[in-house]
Amino acid sequence: METVVLSALERELIEETKRTADRLYLEDTHKVAAAFRTRSGEVFSGINIATRMPFADVCGEVAALCAMVAAGHRDPHVIVAIHRDGEGTYELFPPCGRCRELISDFDLDTWVIVGTLEQPFKVRIAELLPFKAG
Repeated sequence: METVVLSALERELIEETKRTADRLYLEDTHKVAAAFRTRSGEVFSGINIATRMPFADVCGEVAALCAMVAAGHRDPHVIVAIHRDGEGTYELFPPCGRCRELISDFDLDTWVIVGTLEQPFKVRIAELLPFKAG
């Protein structure tokens, strides 16, 4: 797996995602925020919505993708997701399998920021789904 160091814009995307997590956080309901930067440079963010129904939660990545599409974009370039606990601690959160599929349906070359906040790096979504047909 090829890993790539983050640019200043990508580090800022992490900070924007933290701000989204802080702004929208509700304990037991909204804990994972995500943000996309499009190829044109616009940023769209969202937060997960937990439900009482099994398998009915909406992931932060899905919420951010919906915001992007609602604004007329279909060109994700890089995404990051952040988990925020009730104590104000953050950690990078890799996309679940469903989100990996959804992101890759838009563009297999989309970058995903993973690792730790101290040592973040990015990989292509295609590398997180190695057997997906293009």
